[in-house]
Amino acid sequence: MSRAFATGAEAQSVGGDALARLMAGMRGAFSAVDPGGPARGHAAYEPQGPVSFSPAPGPRHFSPAEPGTNPTEGWDPFDPLGAGAQPAQPAAEPLDSIAQARADGFAAGIAAAEQAALDARRGDSEAIDRLVAALSRLEGYDRETLARRLRQTVLYLVGRLVGESGVSADLLTGRIEAAVALLADSSEAAKLRLHPDDLKLVEGQLPDRTVAIADKGMERGGFSIETRTTVIEDGPTAWLTQLAAAIDRTALPDAH
Repeated sequence: MSRAFATGAEAQSVGGDALARLMAGMRGAFSAVDPGGPARGHAAYEPQGPVSFSPAPGPRHFSPAEPGTNPTEGWDPFDPLGAGAQPAQPAAEPLDSIAQARADGFAAGIAAAEQAALDARRGDSEAIDRLVAALSRLEGYDRETLARRLRQTVLYLVGRLVGESGVSADLLTGRIEAAVALLADSSEAAKLRLHPDDLKLVEGQLPDRTVAIADKGMERGGFSIETRTTVIEDGPTAWLTQLAAAIDRTALPDAH
């Protein structure tokens, strides 16, 4: 316990001077200070007058260039572009050199194709006109000469076609069977005359009631079937003969 206090001791009153001396002994001496005066170690405060500031700048005022005119006269805020006016279109961006060259080439190709088609149509029209004019000048022709030449041409072409096609064993066998079926008496034996080379192709495939005979006088692809009452001949020569007869029976068109 501190020596300044004692248990059960009566309270004592201490004067202000005694308390001041006690505090001075603990922390050093204190000196009285005027509350209204300056603090120790600091300069005395000297009051100064009010500080003035420059006024803040105000708004500037401008006068119109033409005071007597109203720049917004007739302007509708709900139709700023005017009735029926179209908004301005942005300018097209310039094409680079490659794209421009491609576009030019495409346009040139289209133009060339159109010109070629036009030239072709013009040429066809001129050819038709010349043909019509030539036919209109044709007054007549030799019907017999034209028929003879037509017959010769057709027979020549068909003969070459038959000769170049060769002989087919299956087709030759089928033709022989069809000819045998035309015989009136199906039980009657028939003689079949063939070229020796054709006989080798159909040997073993002929109908039972036929007797094959090799005949060098027969043409390739042709045959002859003979019975006591019937003779059937078939072959390229017979075909051309029938074709020539059909051509001769055909009437040629008139000259007009």
